[in-house]
Amino acid sequence: MEEINELLGRLHFPEEESVQVVSTTEVDRMQSCESWAVGKIMAKESPNKEVMYRVFKSLWFTKEEVEFVTLKEGVIIVKFGCLEDRSRILNLSPWLFDRCLFAMLPFEKGKKMDSYEF
Repeated sequence: MEEINELLGRLHFPEEESVQVVSTTEVDRMQSCESWAVGKIMAKESPNKEVMYRVFKSLWFTKEEVEFVTLKEGVIIVKFGCLEDRSRILNLSPWLFDRCLFAMLPFEKGKKMDSYEF
């Protein structure tokens, strides 16, 4: 991460292009897996995930952006923009979508997905 930040610090853009550069603080927050969670929807039939993601985003009122990444077997990585958002949402769980439980646990780096017990 430090190496990437050092390289980004050396970048120079012409004035007209500088307004299009993304803030490096946004990259830092979304790259940190400390603020991620692992979730799974407990449903017999898979719900429309795009709708589910939009509903949760509108309900959670997070300070930072939230991203959802669908993995195998219905497991979803929820990438919160900051640890504070993740902690608050996990404390308010369990969540329901279309009368189905959406269980979430803190993400642990290096832990295999099949070892999470929802």
